[in-house]
Amino acid sequence: MTREDWDPRRSEGGSAFAGVLLLLVGAWQVFIGYAVAGGEAFVFTGGGYWYRADNTGWGWVNIVIGLAAIVIGLGQLGMGQRLTRWGASPSPALLVAVVSAMNQFFLAPQYPLWSSLVIAVDVFVIWELTTRARLGSDEEPDRLTR
Repeated sequence: MTREDWDPRRSEGGSAFAGVLLLLVGAWQVFIGYAVAGGEAFVFTGGGYWYRADNTGWGWVNIVIGLAAIVIGLGQLGMGQRLTRWGASPSPALLVAVVSAMNQFFLAPQYPLWSSLVIAVDVFVIWELTTRARLGSDEEPDRLTR
């Protein structure tokens, strides 16, 4: 099989799958951030971990990550003219997914099930954005119509 025989479907904009998953991750991050910052959930009460964090500060970190995921997820879906710029490149979505997954590792001792689910969704976002075929600089846009 030659390279000419293999012609994957290509798209220029964002990924709908990654956009929906980022919206889910963002909603979870905002929800947990609001619960932690509002004092309704105590995340860092034990002293057996090598890191310490203030509950209010950690809640705000989750809210910021969640809002960024929601905005970039909407951009990946192509909603809004200004947000579409964020969805044209996979880099912002990849950055948010990686930061979100790293953030969930810190929450894993307190919320192991939810953290594992969010990390899995973040891995799917990273997989979708890194394995999706994109137009190269030397390819012509008219090949999109095949």
